[in-house]
Amino acid sequence: MKLVPKKYLRRNIIDLKDKIPSEFGRFIVALRNLELSDDWSRICGIHGATFDPNDEGVKCPTDSNIVEKIGNTPDEPFYCAHSETKFAAFHAPYIYQYELLLNKYNTSIDKNYIALPYLFLQNNGVDYSFMNEDKISVLFDGEYITLDNPLAAQNVYYFDKDGNKKTVLRNGFLTPRNISEKRKLRTTNKELNNVMYAKRYPTFSSNTLFNNILKELIDFCPLEIPHNNIHDFIGGPGGNMSDVPISAYDPLFWLHHCNIDRYFYNWMYNQTDGFKKKLSPPQIPEDTLKGTLSPFFQNDVYNNNFNDINYQYGWQNSSLTEFLTVENMLEFDKYPYSYDEIYIEPYNPPKINVELHGIPIPHESIHIEVYLYPKGTILNDKNKIEYIAGSTSWHGVNRYKKCCKRCNRSRTNLKIDIEDYILEKNIQIQEIKEKYNWFIEGKGRLQSEDSVNYKTYNQDDIVKDGSISLVIVIDELC
Repeated sequence: MKLVPKKYLRRNIIDLKDKIPSEFGRFIVALRNLELSDDWSRICGIHGATFDPNDEGVKCPTDSNIVEKIGNTPDEPFYCAHSETKFAAFHAPYIYQYELLLNKYNTSIDKNYIALPYLFLQNNGVDYSFMNEDKISVLFDGEYITLDNPLAAQNVYYFDKDGNKKTVLRNGFLTPRNISEKRKLRTTNKELNNVMYAKRYPTFSSNTLFNNILKELIDFCPLEIPHNNIHDFIGGPGGNMSDVPISAYDPLFWLHHCNIDRYFYNWMYNQTDGFKKKLSPPQIPEDTLKGTLSPFFQNDVYNNNFNDINYQYGWQNSSLTEFLTVENMLEFDKYPYSYDEIYIEPYNPPKINVELHGIPIPHESIHIEVYLYPKGTILNDKNKIEYIAGSTSWHGVNRYKKCCKRCNRSRTNLKIDIEDYILEKNIQIQEIKEKYNWFIEGKGRLQSEDSVNYKTYNQDDIVKDGSISLVIVIDELC
């Protein structure tokens, strides 16, 4: 089944840059104009309620206690729906409003609609370095101009939760720098492929938190998990993309979430017979459909008239009750944008995993790595990277500074795929327990021990009173 093409196609940013330079130039200039406007901190601030404290244009509630309640994000002062069933649904209208702002700040003589491009990191030799360069030259209105690169972190500011204005940081990678990072990216993209086989919205969308530590894991990761991984790849230690409240201030946040939305759009297309029918219970729970997506308005959900002076963005909503609901934003055929069809490869769930079951929520964003190494090997800083068999990321907040109520009561499950490593190293399944040791270790992203190093968590720190096990599905192995 082919997606019906629309006029405004959200393209891969690499294709946009290389094949349609004039449209790429309009996007780049509009993005820079947006970043230099008051609307930049307004749209980015919604994600973590981290607005410019002196901006009188922000009308939505910013008091953390109020945001916790109307955002329906248990005990956290956010509007964004992380670790919530509505994760995928929330970010669709969010990035759409961002796209409308790009068109608002289009100063080109060409007033055709600017569609937000997406960032899909791959191990295919693509050079992403231009996104970190200080200056960029683009074709704009028939001539090449050079400007401060709006994609580069060092050219953008953000407001932290205390209202301080700072420069965006990006400390991770776009192009894998070693075999381990290439494997991590390959595994993440496999997770993106497998989630397209989900039959129900909850298992497609998010690794929802729960209180029952006996809840079983499904055999693929929901969309939020590979989403988390890419946040970590880009943000790295101390980077904006690693910290939920300020991640939207990194310009690559929007391109990354456009890619995540591409998977949501394609999944919805497949599940609704090309948008001909509505997603309904039991495929999506009734309480999810009724769930609110604050602070977005209920009206003008699909409005693409970015010149409409009466159009209202999320930060303009001062109401405590009138919010968009999930059921009223799911008609994707009404939005002005579209995506190309995603080619879905055969279902390939991981057959060798380290599973963390019922573990407490980490106190910060954390990148968890599995080390698998021959018995008798002494690990050190030089050889450790060689034995990284797999990884996953928890995308969270600094709970050392704000220990919310759900820190102690809620649990989560994580699944770490190590199958590719086993196959690459030609390790025999029957030899793993006999000849190899394994353990997990967490690399904190927000708690800095000094100017260079961030907090390290051993296996006991992470698992605590949960459980961890190596799971091998022998019958399915080739």
